[in-house]
Amino acid sequence: MAISRLKKMLAKGDEYPFLITDLKNIKYLTGFSGSNGYLIVGKKHNYFISDSRYELYSKSILKKNIRFVLQGDSVSETIGRCLTEEGSKNLFVESHSMTLQQFLSMKKGLRGIKLQPVSEDYVNSIRMIKNDAEIEILKRAAAITDDCVSHLLKYVRAGITEWDVATEIEYFYRKNGCSGCSFDSIVASGPGAAMPHYMPGNKKINKGECLLIDMGCTLEGYNSDLTRTIFIDSIDDKFNRIYETVKEAQKETLDAVKAGITTRKLDSIARGYISSHGYGEYFNHGLGHGLGLDVHELPALKRDGDLKLMKNMVITIEPGIYIPELGGVRIEDMVLVTQKGREVLTRSSKELIVI
Repeated sequence: MAISRLKKMLAKGDEYPFLITDLKNIKYLTGFSGSNGYLIVGKKHNYFISDSRYELYSKSILKKNIRFVLQGDSVSETIGRCLTEEGSKNLFVESHSMTLQQFLSMKKGLRGIKLQPVSEDYVNSIRMIKNDAEIEILKRAAAITDDCVSHLLKYVRAGITEWDVATEIEYFYRKNGCSGCSFDSIVASGPGAAMPHYMPGNKKINKGECLLIDMGCTLEGYNSDLTRTIFIDSIDDKFNRIYETVKEAQKETLDAVKAGITTRKLDSIARGYISSHGYGEYFNHGLGHGLGLDVHELPALKRDGDLKLMKNMVITIEPGIYIPELGGVRIEDMVLVTQKGREVLTRSSKELIVI
């Protein structure tokens, strides 16, 4: 199904044969989970190339419309044999996933073949729309992430370190059937929470501080993503106002999510609300992103985005306010776009929590 959709895209520009090197794109199209694979989508045939480690596995999962080709002495030589069968002197390649070194090496090994980089990530654009099986996995991943939040609210206390919390998150996910975290968890306390992509360390979490936790799990190859900000022992009036501003900005944005709205419009709703309350300069990142096999994939929800949301996209909505040297607040949820609205997949409370 997905390969058929890809072929329709390639046919418009006659971009055959098309070489896919992005392993996430290969997994999406073939089901292959491994460290070495190349997929050629041709006019005549489709070829999956890998080495002897994956031969039996690949043959067991590949559909009939994809041939397995055992990698020879070099990838270029093996690709060359496939191109000979296709009768082609051109090879279109995914430019986003191929390094310059790989490109030059392949160009040298495929003499007489014209390599043509393609900037458009066709497969990722297909991946934006999730099927029922993908949505079910993402819902399960969201539920495990919610369970982790509940666990952390009992675990977190003044005196433990950010690293303690980060390792507890990893342990919880693995204990509950996940392959691990979908990204390095952000556990940012006090002034560290003013940095949207803070790296946790051995800093102790102190009374009177905010604690921003951004985390997600990987379940069957698919990723969750959630952020909550809690407060340790007490909260001052300034952070109370900031929290309520972020919370209301997220609510107004969530209420506007539906098929057909542009990413630019959604971003402007959250950004406009935060600006109207005097914190516009402190919201310094995009509103959200797509979720799936990658934790950050299309669509990107940002100020200059004109892409329209479509039914069965799974996105994040994550406005934030970050005050240098003081701390920050971000609230993030996973959201399934429906025809007339949305379903919020992460259900952890967003009420202000002081523990």
